[in-house]
Amino acid sequence: MKFTKIALAVVATAAIAGQAQAATTFLSGASATSINYVKSLQSLCGGDFAVFKESTGTTSLGNFFTAKCSQDFTDLAGVDAVAFNVSGGSYTAIQNSSLLPTNAGLKFVQDFSATPVLVNDPNSVLNGIAVAAGVTATGSIQTEGGFLDIEPAAFDASLLAPFGGVEGLADKVGFANFSQAFGVAVSNSLYTALQTAQGLTGCGANDMIPACQPTVSRAQYASIATSSFNTAKTSISTLFPAVAPGTTAVPAGKLTLCRRASTSGTQAASNQFFLNNLTGTGSNGGFEPVATAAQFGPGVVATFEVKEGAGTSNARDCLNAAGYGIGILSLENVPAATSGYRFVKLNRVEGFDAAKASKATAIAGEYEFAFQSAKFSVGGAGTNAVIEAIDAGLTTISVNGLWGSGDSQFGRNGNNANVITKQ
Repeated sequence: MKFTKIALAVVATAAIAGQAQAATTFLSGASATSINYVKSLQSLCGGDFAVFKESTGTTSLGNFFTAKCSQDFTDLAGVDAVAFNVSGGSYTAIQNSSLLPTNAGLKFVQDFSATPVLVNDPNSVLNGIAVAAGVTATGSIQTEGGFLDIEPAAFDASLLAPFGGVEGLADKVGFANFSQAFGVAVSNSLYTALQTAQGLTGCGANDMIPACQPTVSRAQYASIATSSFNTAKTSISTLFPAVAPGTTAVPAGKLTLCRRASTSGTQAASNQFFLNNLTGTGSNGGFEPVATAAQFGPGVVATFEVKEGAGTSNARDCLNAAGYGIGILSLENVPAATSGYRFVKLNRVEGFDAAKASKATAIAGEYEFAFQSAKFSVGGAGTNAVIEAIDAGLTTISVNGLWGSGDSQFGRNGNNANVITKQ
C-alpha cells in the first residue's frame, strides 16, 4: 500500500492529538514575530510537532495559536505545549499577565483533538509545519509574559501606570537576543502610483526588487502619522508629488493610515522612530502626538482616515484593501507575489529585499528603522524557561527581518532611545 505525503503527515502527527496533555505555558505579546516563536519551538521538539490555531486556512498563523510537541520540549521538563495570544500586540505580555491579579485574562487555543495536516505550500509561512486550523480559542487565562518589539518605556504612560511606570517593570524586563527591522508598507494601488510618479519605468505592482521600489521619506510618513491636521491629510498629491489626486479606484485621493492599536509593539516602534514618543518626553520635548481612529474616523475628513487593528494580520488586511493605504509592518512579513501590499524604501534605502532576507541593509547599519526586541517575565527578567528557550532559538534560526545580537556590529547599545552606532 502506498501513502501520499499528506497521509504520512497525518499518521505522524496523529499522536499529538491523542497525547495526554502535560503542561501548557501561556504567553502573549508581539504578533509580528509570531512565526519565529513557532520555528524556534519546532527546533526544540524531538517528537512530532504541530500548530493548532483558531484562524482558518494555512497561509498565516492568525492571533491565537498553540505550538504542540508529542513530548516535552527539549530542556523544558513538563512543558509540551506553548499557547500564544497575540491579538493585542506587544504590551499584552505585561497588561494581561498575572502581575496584575485583577485583569480578566485572555483566551487561548487549548483543544488538541483535531488531526494536524502537513502544509506543503512554499508561499506559506507555515510550509513544512503540521497544522490544525479552525480550533476555537477559549478560556480566560492570565499570561506568564512574552516578547515585545521595543521596551515598555516606548508605550503610552497610561498603559504603564497600573504597574508603577517604567520603574515598576524594570526588574522584569530584559533585552532579547535579536533585533527586528520594520518597513513602510503601502497598498498595491499606492505602490504603482508612486512608481509612476517617481519615474520607475518598466516596473509594475509585482516588481518588488529594490530597483523597482519607490521611496517614502521619514518626514512624509511622520506627516501622516502625526495627529496634526496638516496638508498630508487633505491632499495626497501635495504629500507625494505627481501622485494622482483622485481616480475611479481612489475617490478624492483618499489616504488610509493602517495603524496598530496602542498596545502594539510595531506601533510603539513606529511612534518612536517617526514621532519621538520615547525620546521626546524629556526636558527638551519633541514628542509628537499620534493620529488615532478616534480622531480621524470614517467621514471626519473626506481625504484621510485612520484604521486601527489589534494584530499584524489586521494591518495586512487594511493594506490589502482597495485604495491608497499606508502603514508599518515588521520586515518578517513577505508580501504575496501577485497582489496585495508592498514595501517601499525609506529615505531611499530599501529595508525589504526578499533575496537578502530583508535584513542586509539593517545589519550593515544603512537602514535605521530597527530596534532590539525585549522580553517580559512575571517572575523577573530571565526567569521564564520557555521564553528564554525561544529567545535562544532565535539567535540561530534564519528568519526574515530578524537577526541575532552577534550578527551585526551596529546597534542601539542596550537602549532603543539611542541612535544606531557601530560597536
